[in-house]
Amino acid sequence: MPLPLRPQPRATHRHTPTAPRQGWRLTALACSALIAMATQAQPVPTAAPPGAAVAPVALDLPAAPLAQSLNALAQRTGVQVVFASSLSAGRTAPAVRGTYTARQALDQLLAGSGLAARPADGGKTFVVEQAGQAAPSAAPGAAASLDEVKVTAAAEVSATTEGLPEYAARTTTLGLMEQAPREIPNSVSVVTRQRIEDQNFLRVEDAMQYTTALKVTTYGTGRFTVESRGYGIDRYQIDGVSSSVQTGDNDFALAMFDRVEVWRGPAGLLQGAGDPGGTVNFVRKRAQPVFGFNARASAGSWNHYYTEADITGPLDAEGRLRGRLVAAYEDRHYVTDHAFTRQPLGYGTLEYDFTPNTTLSVGHSAQHALRRPFWGYAAYADGGYPDLDRSTYIGALWNRSSQLMRRSFAELEHRLEGGGRAVLTANYLDSNENTTLGFGNSYVDRATGDMTVSPYFYLRHQSETNLQGMLTLPVQWRGFKQEFVVGASHQRRTSRDAYNGSTWGDNGFLLNVFAPNPDVPRPDVTIDPAYANNDLRQSAVFGQARIRISQPLVLLAGARVTWYESRDLIDRANDSRENAKAVPYAGAVYELSPTWSAYGSYSAIFNPQTSRNRSGAYLQPRAGHQVEVGIKGEHLDGKLASSVGIYRIEDVNRAITDPDFPEASIAAGKVRSQGLEAELTGRLSPRWNLTAGYGYNTTRVLRSSPDQEGKPFTTVFPRHSFSLWTDYRFDGGWSLGAGARVRSAIFNNIDGAHWGQGSVTLLSLQAGYQITPKTRVTVTVNNLLDRKYLDRPDGWTRQSYYGEPRSVMATLSYKY
Repeated sequence: MPLPLRPQPRATHRHTPTAPRQGWRLTALACSALIAMATQAQPVPTAAPPGAAVAPVALDLPAAPLAQSLNALAQRTGVQVVFASSLSAGRTAPAVRGTYTARQALDQLLAGSGLAARPADGGKTFVVEQAGQAAPSAAPGAAASLDEVKVTAAAEVSATTEGLPEYAARTTTLGLMEQAPREIPNSVSVVTRQRIEDQNFLRVEDAMQYTTALKVTTYGTGRFTVESRGYGIDRYQIDGVSSSVQTGDNDFALAMFDRVEVWRGPAGLLQGAGDPGGTVNFVRKRAQPVFGFNARASAGSWNHYYTEADITGPLDAEGRLRGRLVAAYEDRHYVTDHAFTRQPLGYGTLEYDFTPNTTLSVGHSAQHALRRPFWGYAAYADGGYPDLDRSTYIGALWNRSSQLMRRSFAELEHRLEGGGRAVLTANYLDSNENTTLGFGNSYVDRATGDMTVSPYFYLRHQSETNLQGMLTLPVQWRGFKQEFVVGASHQRRTSRDAYNGSTWGDNGFLLNVFAPNPDVPRPDVTIDPAYANNDLRQSAVFGQARIRISQPLVLLAGARVTWYESRDLIDRANDSRENAKAVPYAGAVYELSPTWSAYGSYSAIFNPQTSRNRSGAYLQPRAGHQVEVGIKGEHLDGKLASSVGIYRIEDVNRAITDPDFPEASIAAGKVRSQGLEAELTGRLSPRWNLTAGYGYNTTRVLRSSPDQEGKPFTTVFPRHSFSLWTDYRFDGGWSLGAGARVRSAIFNNIDGAHWGQGSVTLLSLQAGYQITPKTRVTVTVNNLLDRKYLDRPDGWTRQSYYGEPRSVMATLSYKY
């Protein structure tokens, strides 16, 4: 028996089956080929982004050894700095804080040292030498004896948003290669570190609520799904490596991440099987070559407390060995009586440069969430809900949920001359969950207000290993830089689930929703042997070419070929397998002007199914495609980004009931999702940041049972959504922030009964003050007008939720 949770009224999102043994062998061979290709690659010269050397950049560099400061400056500004190790030895650079060009900052770092910086390569490179020294020239036939020369460059971390006071990301690591959002022919959004801190985002669901055209649906305290274009985003990535674990099975705390990148629409090229809603890429913070320390403490409504500390820096004199340690703790109660969360997080990472071009990164994180969860309100069977106070708790005081998630990773990166890179990555996840619940198991009686609460005791263990190798190689053709990516990956996820299936529905108790008493005895319930024990494997080879045909026109073509296998270790008759399933992708970007580009793309859909036909065979995987076209812009020297896109998704082979054999299914369903998305995000001035996004979506069942055809395939994804956040810094240290979230009506209709919520507008307001250059305080008020609304209106015995009332949070932050 499956986990008794209420899904959204759409096609069930399935676990992704994964690869057989020949796929694993192919992965090993492909990874070996990548290493061989990297050693034979012929690189091409690359240039820093236009204006990198002259555009002013906000800097906060502490006093440090000169070599560390030069490296940090290169990372922040995007220029290369070349210097002999003998020149930096024993020298210390002063602190540099403010907004400067790379040349201005270099002059300050070298002031009084007897050194000077000489521009080269049109100002994209600076050579540090003795002051007054002429540019070197080689005498004919002379043998040169040179000190060790060091080159610092920011290309490897140019997508990092930490330390940048902007909401617009200059580059992103989505799409298999590092590129500007304007260069990606799909709708993407990036939640930068500055936005995470400005808006006090603690968890990923906080950030996704303010991300263009996304919807967050709550399934229980600490459990959620993210939805896009009418579908759930059921897969995610960490540092570009895809995972088969469901997004909702994770509880991502944002303290350990630099940014969150979102790809809307089918992402088969990036991750293989999955629903066509998109994917989310979580990018970890990395160890830095200069010392840094950040801390924050927050206190909010209903005894909500949060603390965080983050320290990073070099662990040797030259900065070749670097470390970072992040610790956070959240102790949170809710407006809902009795519910709480206590969640510590620890994250540590080390980086070591074997050579200036080869870096090993390793790390580990552990996150333990202990909760008394609340699983929502029950509805009336004939439609509507009891009018309850938002603090009402349905459940038992013995409700508990404990989830321990441990992640380890290793990454070996070799940077090729000219911008190429070869990367080998290994990720491991171990997750244990133990849940003891009393939650709703009946509708509310209209006459009495009574309902039944039943015990549900549940155990789950998951582990996942992800291996990936990828080679990015730029080459010259027709006078333009062309880029190619090839790679291979292997995933293996095991999961084991058990609950009190044999006694489910027994030992329940009556609870009156208007005067609930959760202080009831804990029943003696035994958890049965595992009802599910699965081994899911997925291997793939993938590649993409980015070809510049002419100065304004770039064509993209790629594909992922996947082998997957699902093993049911309880009943091997339920095993399923797909071999060499190709998922193609194609796109084009045309530069209309230095500011605007038009784009178009085609993305295929691939998602295996667990429904069976009348002969007992699994249905063929869901298929289909998305077509998207739009326009993107970069303004104010790249500090402000805009985009407008329209899309149509056609999702076919969906399981529907076999009309001639109702106990089985056929792969004959077809649905359509289409709409428009628009976004404006970035820095309008040195004082003013803004992000705004709008989404419009409609869905329709094109082929199904006669009673479903022509209807929306989901009514709980809003037709219209809008989000806004803006922050303005005044003279004297004061700042003002404001936000809005707007959602059109969502509802459920079943057999003539209606459960729903009309359109909702929520406002937020924030005031801040810069106490010192390193210390800031903010006070944020969410749901400013205290709107009472149903965040999730479900027509079931649980999992309907009111949105949070007006709340206040004060945050004190410190940055060294």
